[in-house]
Amino acid sequence: MLFGVQDIALLEHGCKALEVDSYKSLMILGIPEDCNHEEFEEIIRTPLKPLGKFEVAGKAFLEEQRTKAAIITLEEELDHDLVPREIKGKGGVWKVVFMPPRQDIEFLTKLNLFLQSEGRTVEDVARVLRQELCPTVTDLREPPARQCCPPPPPRASLEAGASATVDDGEKDSKAGDSRRSKKKPKKNRRRHQAADKKQ
Repeated sequence: MLFGVQDIALLEHGCKALEVDSYKSLMILGIPEDCNHEEFEEIIRTPLKPLGKFEVAGKAFLEEQRTKAAIITLEEELDHDLVPREIKGKGGVWKVVFMPPRQDIEFLTKLNLFLQSEGRTVEDVARVLRQELCPTVTDLREPPARQCCPPPPPRASLEAGASATVDDGEKDSKAGDSRRSKKKPKKNRRRHQAADKKQ
């Protein structure tokens, strides 16, 4: 879900004007002027069916986009996972806007204000994140250039690395450090015993 401040503000304003709960409503943007009410309801019926009963609360013409917007109210609580992000409708793809969960509003407001001050949009962030998190791999034999979270080393190799470190330390130790070198093998025995118990 990637909405700008303007989309959410438009949804809130529309819901306030219609006196409906914005958290139980959707707004559909991009509806062409020549799409009549019957056509509109036929188009949205299937994509919105998983949300339960709904009704068209109102429509408005948006001068800047030269399209219509519709507010849809739901009888049940909004399940964010079931809401389609867009609907293929007359004249192209219609954008579906809904209120994010209540705890996300403050964060989104701050994020949008920051992005606005930087001359960026939420869509810019989404594009950059897609490029970073899902790099295009041209040669399947080559791993991606960067991994965000490399997997942790296997437990056995970690223990082997620890005992190798101790062995190296023992070789370099002096005769006067015999007390320290005696303790390290004891720890290693405990680690190996613990590893044997886990298996």
